[in-house]
Amino acid sequence: MLATSASGVAIGSLFCAPPAFADSNGVVAAPTATPTATAEPPQADAQTQPAADTSMGGVFRRATPVEDPTGGAYTSPTLLFIPAAAVPVWNVRVITSLDMQGPTAADRLATGTGLGFQPGLGGEVGLPAGFTLGAGTEWVGGDVSPTPISGGISPYVQLRSHLLGAADGQGFQLGTSVTYKFVGFQGDPGEMEFAFSGQYRRSRYELGLQGVIGKDFATTDADGEVHAYAIYRVIPELGLGVATQVRIGIVSQPGETTYDVIGGAIASLTLGRWQVGALGGESTVGLNQGQLGGLGEVFGTVRF
Repeated sequence: MLATSASGVAIGSLFCAPPAFADSNGVVAAPTATPTATAEPPQADAQTQPAADTSMGGVFRRATPVEDPTGGAYTSPTLLFIPAAAVPVWNVRVITSLDMQGPTAADRLATGTGLGFQPGLGGEVGLPAGFTLGAGTEWVGGDVSPTPISGGISPYVQLRSHLLGAADGQGFQLGTSVTYKFVGFQGDPGEMEFAFSGQYRRSRYELGLQGVIGKDFATTDADGEVHAYAIYRVIPELGLGVATQVRIGIVSQPGETTYDVIGGAIASLTLGRWQVGALGGESTVGLNQGQLGGLGEVFGTVRF
């Protein structure tokens, strides 16, 4: 069998070898090897690349974001700031908070005016096309009820939109929002606020600047606000920095305060879908003009 196989190989080589030709002088030229085509790797065709799923099912499918140790651009290290980016589609974010201020306004949960507490509970759901719908029992850093009946609770409804920014949450992010605040449960028609939020996010630091215009529906009152924060991330999950909010009355009624200031140090820790944060500083909200009180705030959020 080996001899037969070797003969077969020799015969096959004879028939497969290129023929030899003699020139005009009778010299036989050596056969020239036939070049063998080298297979090249197939080039990627743009038409064969997976395209974004723009079908109705793809647009409305629940998003599963890549875990971001910084929490993602749909969060912020302080509740004084409205995030620019949207909560991932059909994800739900629950927010709990507790403010402590002393001296305090009479409309907070307090005995006297020594120290007041203001709890908060809110939630957000991510919608298609970069929208987020939120609602809660109070608007942190905003107006409170004009009477002590509701304990300072000021319900709100908010719709925000992500206008510009990379999907990974890094770099410059721009968003806008509209918020309706009931300002207590005493039949007050409430007020509306329009805001633009800009954030610049990097793995080690993060900056935010926000402008707000508000209009009260019960009176001619109107105001403007500026919110800002800056943090440095000691590790990707932990950010330390400062935050502030300044409100200036554009139109005010006689006897009302014409400005309010909140400011202090902030810390934010993110562990997967969980986030806890705190603010320690000072506030004039709810106090007489020129009076300043100590402010402490803790909050926690989770995304499902």
